[in-house]
Amino acid sequence: MAMTNGIRTLVFIKMNWKLTIWLACLCSCAPLTSFSEPPVAIQGNLDVRLWDFQKNLPLSGEWIFHWKEWISPKTQVPNNFPNNKTLSTAPPSSHTFQSIGERWKNKLEGTGYATYQLKILFSENAKENIYALRFFQTGGAAMSIYVDGVLQLELGKVGKLKETMIPTRSSGMIVLPYPNKETNIMVHISNFHHDDGAFWYPPTLGLFHNIEKQILHEIIKDSLLTGALLFMAFYHFVVFLFRRNRSIILYFGLYCLVIGLHSISLNGNSLYNLFPEVPYHFAFVLSLIFYLAIPFYLSFLYERFPDIFSKKIKNFFILTCCGLFLFVLFAPSELGSQTTFYGLFFTILGLFYSIIYLSYAVYKKREIALPLLLIQFFLFLSAINDTLYLYGILNYFLMLEYSYLATVLFQSLVLASYFTKSVIKTEVLGKELAKLNESLERTVILRTREYKEAKQTAEEANEWKDKFISLVAHDLRSPLSTVYSALTIVTDKDSTEEEKTHIFKQLFVILENAMSTVEHLLNLNRFNKGKIHLNLSQNQFLDILRPLVGSFALELQKKSLRLDFSISEAATIYADKSILIEILRNIIANAIKFSNTSGWIRVGFFDKETSTEITIEDNGQGIPSERQKDLFYKQMTSPGSLGEKGFGIGLKLCFELIRLHQGNIRVHSEEGKGSLFTLEFPKEKLS
Repeated sequence: MAMTNGIRTLVFIKMNWKLTIWLACLCSCAPLTSFSEPPVAIQGNLDVRLWDFQKNLPLSGEWIFHWKEWISPKTQVPNNFPNNKTLSTAPPSSHTFQSIGERWKNKLEGTGYATYQLKILFSENAKENIYALRFFQTGGAAMSIYVDGVLQLELGKVGKLKETMIPTRSSGMIVLPYPNKETNIMVHISNFHHDDGAFWYPPTLGLFHNIEKQILHEIIKDSLLTGALLFMAFYHFVVFLFRRNRSIILYFGLYCLVIGLHSISLNGNSLYNLFPEVPYHFAFVLSLIFYLAIPFYLSFLYERFPDIFSKKIKNFFILTCCGLFLFVLFAPSELGSQTTFYGLFFTILGLFYSIIYLSYAVYKKREIALPLLLIQFFLFLSAINDTLYLYGILNYFLMLEYSYLATVLFQSLVLASYFTKSVIKTEVLGKELAKLNESLERTVILRTREYKEAKQTAEEANEWKDKFISLVAHDLRSPLSTVYSALTIVTDKDSTEEEKTHIFKQLFVILENAMSTVEHLLNLNRFNKGKIHLNLSQNQFLDILRPLVGSFALELQKKSLRLDFSISEAATIYADKSILIEILRNIIANAIKFSNTSGWIRVGFFDKETSTEITIEDNGQGIPSERQKDLFYKQMTSPGSLGEKGFGIGLKLCFELIRLHQGNIRVHSEEGKGSLFTLEFPKEKLS
């Protein structure tokens, strides 16, 4: 293991200087080995006699390497080799060693052909099992794999020139039934279509059923992954067709499409199983289509946060990444492959840029910024991990395909939530608009009808005004005339002091009633102008009722009426005191007006859980049933039991005043049997 780690460290130091700089900055502390200790090849020999094959074994380590030479398949690997690890342009007869994953261009050339050899030492009981060897895709390469001198697998067609070889990105498997104790593996490999030739990933050795199960799991996983991504893309394209003003949906759909197509290229088996005759250049372009992911994703973020993300930076990434992809699309694959470093660099740079600005959006408390930031951070780490894995620096596992699916699914949930809120808001606004339109239509009809009735309404208003003024003049003239006559008597020198005292008491009552009438009119005037403001407070009910009953002493005496009440001294009511007095004055005056001589009036008080009720009952004339429905809504007047006249607006006024208290007034009456008025006031709400 120490020797292997030393080789890996040496390879890393001698890599392309640009790759070394930016990867060292990003992951200078990345571990180089895993915690498990599987056997590795040493000088072309791999001893697996102590490996139990519960897990598949990667054939990593030192393979015998022959640069630009096809070795005969019958040539066996000797048991021991001189400790020569210096790769150079030595004569073909010499042999050196090359670690799987180590790139040719680090020491030789990026393109060319070579032979790899490995001897595997199996245990005695190996013949009891069926094994399998799995070879993975290597960009731009073709392979011929021999086992003990027999050709077992061809991936593409090898050749010593670019014109004579056929590259592929597919993988393959070889079945090893009951292998020999010493099994020789030889690989002829040629690569003229990619500037990074070599074995990219070590072949895997394992029991046949384990390898087969692994392949099946990968096919299922890749199918689900690609299907989910392409379905997400299709869904967003369909949504965009119906909402073309929302380009954010289009950009996210294009992003899903790009990573969905790229996910097919992550495992060559999926693509070549679907399209066995797919041209290599198409498969190569598909593997680098991820260049377009960052432009589409940044466009999506810009549409979502236009005041956070910079349009100039977004356009820079669009021009740069799309330019790289167009070069890959039209240039020969060996030239297009040289853009891989730059494509990875700009992709990771774009992810880093989006993380910085999404963090700022989170700071500004923008909607859905936090979940997008978490997604982007996960994708950023996955991209770094897979880049290091691709260049042989980390030996853990590929995360990008899992992060693709998790990212798209989570982002789709976030977008679904975001757009659902927008749809619900639109539906609510639509319903409100429909109601407004309906209300407007009704208003137009009502206004048209009102305009047609304007003349009649004006005439009725003038008649009401004249009648109102006449009634006011009549009701005020009577007490004023009485006052004038009484004052004439008082000034008479023949009047005794006892008579004067009696007259003054009567004048006080008459003036109090006159003032009550004036206050009544003023309250009505303020109400019609919308200027009544309640001054709510807790009031001792008897402190209000007793003076009010006293003011009706002459009227009660005139009709020989009895006004009874049996109410607790502790009874309180929450109301505007002056308005409550006005309401009670009107209702009691109404009861007196329509009571027969020698009748009775009763005032009751009931304290309930949420309200206070006052009842005023009489045994007078009662109210006809046909008039009860409009009693509180229309102006109605009727002569009293002794021909008394009234305004006809008292009950309507009481109804409106009690509604200001958010209370209610009810009436129960039978003609000839009297009436019962119930006033309901809500109780004070304690905070």
